[in-house]
Amino acid sequence: MAEPDDDELGARIAKARAAREKALEVRQRTGNSSMNAGAMALRYGAEFGACVFVGLMLGLLVDGLFGTRPWGLLAMLAFGLAAGVLGVIRAYREINAAMAGPVDAPDKRT
Repeated sequence: MAEPDDDELGARIAKARAAREKALEVRQRTGNSSMNAGAMALRYGAEFGACVFVGLMLGLLVDGLFGTRPWGLLAMLAFGLAAGVLGVIRAYREINAAMAGPVDAPDKRT
């Protein structure tokens, strides 16, 4: 069996060490700011539920004040659903940005 050259072996060892250090760095960086799946689901559910609940309450208030039953409720429910979806999208982006850590170049999409 042929033995590998010292240079080739050293390069493989250095590559393995670099990959291990990178994995440890990623684990440390995301370990502090990461959320488990249950926490993310709870946050998304709370964001969406709160927006829909506020929309329903505002719809009932509009119907009570102006006597527009059921149109105020339906309109405010639609706004609550839209706000809930946007809130979940915002929370998703916020969590992903926290997990990604610091970025060298600024994001040009915003």
